[in-house]
Amino acid sequence: MSEKVRVGFIGCGGIAGSHLTGLAHMEDVQLTAFCDISAETAERRAAEYGGQAFTDLQTMLDTVELDAIYLCLPPFAHGEAEFAAIERGIPFFVEKPVGLDPDLMKEIASRAQAANLLTCAGYMNRYRNGIGRAREILQSDPLIMAHGGWVGGPPNGSVPIHHWWVVKGKSGGQFHEQTTHTVDLVRYLGGEVVEVYAYGARGFNRKAMAALPQYDMEDATVVNLKLESGAVATLYSSCAAAAGGGGVILNLFAQEHTILFTGWEHTGRFLTAGSPEIIEIRGERDIFAIEDRAFINAVKTGDRNLVRSSYADGVRTALVTLAANRSLETGQPVAVKW
Repeated sequence: MSEKVRVGFIGCGGIAGSHLTGLAHMEDVQLTAFCDISAETAERRAAEYGGQAFTDLQTMLDTVELDAIYLCLPPFAHGEAEFAAIERGIPFFVEKPVGLDPDLMKEIASRAQAANLLTCAGYMNRYRNGIGRAREILQSDPLIMAHGGWVGGPPNGSVPIHHWWVVKGKSGGQFHEQTTHTVDLVRYLGGEVVEVYAYGARGFNRKAMAALPQYDMEDATVVNLKLESGAVATLYSSCAAAAGGGGVILNLFAQEHTILFTGWEHTGRFLTAGSPEIIEIRGERDIFAIEDRAFINAVKTGDRNLVRSSYADGVRTALVTLAANRSLETGQPVAVKW
């Protein structure tokens, strides 16, 4: 490896920008190449951060030498990039959710494992101090119940992501694409999910349907989860609350502790039985930079303990949210299986 970690991006849209902001300030990182189906987008990133722009993945990989790749792709666009990284032995970071096809995701995980390749899935909340403290507490005082989710306003087409995000066959729906973060935290803090049962609401989100005729996903979803430990959770999504008042919430209840997370930054309030003190741990605003620092350090040192969610771990979270989609289709509880 060169003195600097040479990083390439496949997919250069909005979420790529969240990573580039922090990576650009790391002295041991060289932003080397940008690949996007939009030549204008790739060229804009290259002009801003240096490096070369490409519209073809294989051409990029044949042209430049990379030590790590960021895959910032929509859920429907996964497969070719992961297999290319595995074939060339390049560690990769993949944004969540890691795909839509369970068989494809499992095949990618199997090949990455066989190649002993370092991977990372973009569940940045695992790197928050408050989440780490909650994990420590729940190791000795196990989770009994959790509830929470994501509630936001109607998409209106004002940003490019809206145009595919509202198509369930491309995004997987809000629960799969966005509330995946909360599902992942339930897994990280409470253990594996073994069964889900989902209900959905459709036809209410008139503003989104008027702005985006391709809109065909649920306006709101409620999903019950049964954990391997015996604990239970209820998680929800909505993208129809134009008046606000929703946001991101995750409440965790154990026998001796209650932990309440609020906001995108996941500020936590920690309550302990028999103690009047409420401890607050503020959520980090620069969480993408913290997550990226961990991944880059893992690439440099080979220490995989620095990565808190591998690609395979990301697949396990996706299997839960896709099982919820299956439950929406069948009206029945669905087992979550690898």
